Parts: sequence; C-alpha cells; structure tokens
Amino acid sequence: MRLRNSLPITTILLVFVALLTGKESDQKNKNNSQQNVGPVVGHVDSESAYLLIRRGAISQRLRLYISDGTNPSSFQTFEVETKAEQDYVAKFEVKGLNPNTRYSYRIVSVKGKAETPLAEGKNCTFKTTSKNRKKGAVTLCFTSCVDIEDNPMWDDIKKVRPNMLVLVGDTPYIDSSKLEVARNRHRRFLAMAGLSELAQYTPTVGTWDDHDFGLNNGNGRNMKSGKKFTRQAFVEYRAHSQYGTGTEGVYHKADLGLIELFLLDPRYFSQTTASVIDPKQPTCFGEKQWEWLKESLKASKAPFKVLASGAIWQDKKNSETDDMFTYWYERDALFDLIKKENIPGVVLLGGDIHVSRHLVHPRRVGYDLHDFVISPGHERTITGLDVYHPSLRWSLVEGHQFLSLSATIDKNGPKLTAQYRQSGDRLNREVVLSFDQLSAPKRNKGLKRGLRAHWAFENTFTNSGALKNLLEMKPNPSPEGILYRDSKRGGVARFDRNLQQFLNVNRNPLDDNSDRHTYALWFRPSSLPRHGTTDRMFLIESTAEGKPHNKSAWHISLGLRSCDDPNKINLQLYTHTLSPASRPEAAPTAKSLGGFDCLIPRSELKKWNHVTCTFDSLSLSLYLNGKQIAKHHLPVPGPASEFGGLVIGGHREGKGRNFDGFIDDVAIWSRVLNENEIKKLQKRDSLK
Repeated sequence: MRLRNSLPITTILLVFVALLTGKESDQKNKNNSQQNVGPVVGHVDSESAYLLIRRGAISQRLRLYISDGTNPSSFQTFEVETKAEQDYVAKFEVKGLNPNTRYSYRIVSVKGKAETPLAEGKNCTFKTTSKNRKKGAVTLCFTSCVDIEDNPMWDDIKKVRPNMLVLVGDTPYIDSSKLEVARNRHRRFLAMAGLSELAQYTPTVGTWDDHDFGLNNGNGRNMKSGKKFTRQAFVEYRAHSQYGTGTEGVYHKADLGLIELFLLDPRYFSQTTASVIDPKQPTCFGEKQWEWLKESLKASKAPFKVLASGAIWQDKKNSETDDMFTYWYERDALFDLIKKENIPGVVLLGGDIHVSRHLVHPRRVGYDLHDFVISPGHERTITGLDVYHPSLRWSLVEGHQFLSLSATIDKNGPKLTAQYRQSGDRLNREVVLSFDQLSAPKRNKGLKRGLRAHWAFENTFTNSGALKNLLEMKPNPSPEGILYRDSKRGGVARFDRNLQQFLNVNRNPLDDNSDRHTYALWFRPSSLPRHGTTDRMFLIESTAEGKPHNKSAWHISLGLRSCDDPNKINLQLYTHTLSPASRPEAAPTAKSLGGFDCLIPRSELKKWNHVTCTFDSLSLSLYLNGKQIAKHHLPVPGPASEFGGLVIGGHREGKGRNFDGFIDDVAIWSRVLNENEIKKLQKRDSLK
C-alpha cells in the first residue's frame, strides 16, 4: 500500500526502525560511556607501580593511598584529575617503592575535604618485584584471543597466583578504528567478571594484535589513518611504564628479576617504511623498536628473556600476512643477534591463531629456541591453522587456554617451567628447561663447527652431528641389506634401485629459512641413467614434511641424469628459495630454481667420488673431489624455503627415481665451508 504523494510504507518503516536502532545504539554507547573500570594494577617492577581506575564519565579529583603495612599511619599519596581527553581514566605512577614488598592501596574521590571511597579492601594490593637474580621464584600467565563474555579461565588463572598477567593481543576484539568504539570495548573488557577482580591485585600488562589494533590482518599501512585512535584507547586502558616511542607504537618491557619480559609491537610500524635489515623489504618492527629491542636484549641481566608478540613467529600458511615469517629478514636478524652476542635464556611467545602450539627450533640461537604459542582464551578454535612445521613438537586445538611460565632457582641453577593450562584445572603439557639448556654450548672447531648432521653408516643409522638423535633416519622399505662393508671405505649405505631403497630423515637439519649452509657426501654408482632416456637417480633431496612427500620443497636436491653427450652425465642441482613479496602487504613465496647443470665424464663415476654443495643465498657452488666444478648464480636470491626432512638415495617421494649404488659420510653444516675445508673432506676420517 502506498499513500498518495508520500513515501512507500516500507521506506517509512525502515526509517522508523533505523531511528529506533540509532536511539538504542546511542543509549548503549551512553551506558557504556558510564562503565566503571578498575582498579587495575599494571606494570610493577622493583621500585615502581602503575595503576588505573575509571569511575564514570565525569571529571573529578582522585587520590591514591599506598602503604607497605609496616606502619598503618604511614603512607604515600598521589593525586590525579580525570579529564575527558583521557576518557576520564585516572592513571597513577608510583615511584620510590621497596623491592619484593607487599603494598596495599586505596583510591578515593576527593571533593573539598570530603573523601568518597572508590577502591579499598583485601583485593587492593600488589607486590613489587625482586632485584635478586640468584634466588626466588616468579610466575607469569599468558593468554590471547579473549572476547567480552563469561569465561571460566580467569578463575583458573587466579589459582596459579601469577606475579603478572600478560594479555598477548586480541584482548579485546575491537575491529574498528573509531576511538569511541575502541574505548567502549576496552572498558567492557576490563570490567568483565573474573578479569576485573584478578587485575585488582595482579599486575596486568599486554600488547596488541590485529583485532585490538583495529583490523583483521591489520598493519601500519592499511591502518594508517586509524591506528592513532586505537593506540590512544590502548594507552588509556593499559597502565604501562612505556608505550613504544612515547608517540608511536606500544612496545615495552617488564623486569621481574628472574624473567625479563619484552612485549613487542608487530603492528604499528609494519609496512610503513623500508626495513633497516633489508631496505628492499618493508619493515615490521620499525627502526626505533628494533634499536630498543637490540640494546635491551644485550643489556638484560635476567636469566630468562621472553620475547612476546601477538603475531606468531612462523608461517600461518593462510592468506594472511600478519606473522613474523612475512618479515623473516627481521626475525632472523634478531635470532642471529642473540646467537652472535651469546645471549642466554631466550624463549619466544605468540598468540593469534586460535591454536596452542609448542615448537623447538634446533640450535637456532646457539641453543634450542623454544617457541610457545598460546591461543585462544575464548572457546572458538581454528583447526586449519594447526599446520605442519618441521619444528613442531605439540599442539592442541581447544579453547580457554593459557600458559604459565615459572622461573625458579635451586642447587642446579635457574629453571624455566612452561605449563599449557586450560579451564577446569587441566594441565595439558609441561616443558621444563634448565638454564644450561638455554645457553650455547662451547663451539666446536675445525670441520665440526656448525656440523648439524653426519651419517657415517658404521653399522648404524645414527647421526653424530650436533642435532644427534633429533634427526632420526629410517631405512625404506626395510633396513635389510642397506648397511654394507666396503673394502675401501668401511661402513657405507648400499642402495638397490630395483628394490626402491632409500633412507628417510624425519626433520630439517638446518635453521628455518637458512641463508648459508653446506651439504656433502661420498657416492659410487652401480649403474647410471642410460643415455637417451629420461631416467634420473637422486643422491639426496629434501621433502616437504618429515616423510616422503610429492610437494615441491626441494631446497636440497642433487641427482644424476643423462644429457646430449653419450659420454657424460649431468650432475644436476635444484633448489627452492624465498622470493620477496611482490607487492605491499604480500607474503614471500617459495620459488623453484633449476635445474643447474654440470656435465662430467661418465668414466669418472666408476669409482668413489666426493661431492659438496654450498649455498649462500646468492649462488650454489658445486665441488667434486675437492675442486670447484660449477658456480650457479640464483636468478631469485634468497634463503631456503621451508622443508621438513630428507630422502637419501632417492627423490622427495621416496620411490621412483632411486639411486643405484653406494653412499657414505653424508654431512650437513649450518655454514658455508671454505675451499680448504672442502679439500680436507677428502680424507676418510676428516669428520671424526
């Protein structure tokens, strides 16, 4: 029905509904603007504490009283005037405190001489941290991805009684660059039952990830106009000692004696300028954060250092680019710094992906680098992000998870205990690490330096390199007949092509995205690919996962094939490198390179030969019996793309293009050997 000279009834109804909805929204925002928050104890160290409180949307004078309990009549007072431009949040900076001391506090509203209590009682307390790095105990609890809803996890965190609660991003979900929306979400988040009580007496700090930054997969470029508003709300509702540079970013750190916590900001500066590490690539950390982190890490005296970021440190393997794999050059420069400066006790922590994971990157910083991912704090999981990674040790796709990290010292020295916990008093995984395990061992010299793997096949398939039993070699289809005694070389591996025999190594022996390495082996073929055929025989090739796999992940690939010359054989190399992002906000991609050909006389391969290949991100160099026979420049320079394991005596799928003959002394280094070292490999016992 339509009235004459009037709008359609449906239009009138829509306008009416919109007006009602708008009024309801305005009323909701008005109600939210009155939301009380706190008190929240924020950053606490040995001599200072930071607190915040909000009581409605009014300007008022608030007074904080602090007492250590030794003398009830002795206290310090601090006053703050709340203002609209800070959303009426009162923030107190308390200095001159004593280390390792329990303080009580009360907050009142002051009008003339009258005081109205706002916060007081048994929960209004906090304890300063200890300066002592040689005794004591400290516990931090971490969680990420928490929505504004009832959550039993907070009660479980209370039972742990942590010295600090750390919110590692998406805490809360905001997904807007509007200041009032961000403020409302922060207010409601901190007012949630459970968290609001916990934060009264537990120092609570954090960093952000994409959703509290304001945009899914958000970065400094696509949030260029909005990040100043989400940062403003973050600063208003976190009681930290530092907020990035003071005007940009939110990175900061907290020293708890046995643990120093570095809360990184992977969002604000990302994609905004060129990287200080690689000017051809976009930055993640930004120059000032990079310098702050580098100098702070080198200066840290804490036994354990936690590098916490909302983003994870490895590839999410989805369409998003908000992980540290996207900025591998800055990530790896950080790891290289830790290794070069011999900084002990470093562990990684991330969130974001709605899956909890534990990864261990072997010897990445001179010692094993433990990588803890804790997510989600709510109950919504993402199974598709529980992806393969060669360093993955454990994962759990369930909700309401948090992680505790506890540092203690006993007669054996400092110890770090990580516990993956869940609501309902569930302990899902525990990892105990001694300080020695997080310290670089004395470096080997000579050819043993950087030697990750060495299989000599002396009656066993065990690895004598630095990674030892972490690299498990499995013969296929069975071990029968593979171990063999050669009259000249002693123990060797023998492969019968007709039986499709090969050896499978379960892990990548190199660093993720290794930029420099060497691999070498001895071989003597029983037969060669026939001239005029497409037959191929692989000596060694990397696989996508820790088992034979058809996916293209052949960063290490060395094989034999026929060529046009009937008297020669092609000793052919392939590799996979990381290709730089093709445009802003894109991820690097794996790029297949090769084949790189090198023709040698067939007659030379009737005996034992030693082959070495070095990789330096710019070229592949091939050596035969100690002499360089080829140098192949990479058309797409870059480090190794991800791979998960090795096939020796065959190609990545295991069966199909197997080697026929003998292989010995397979060795892999996490560095480029020089020519003199490569010549030394010609000696039978050079690696003993």
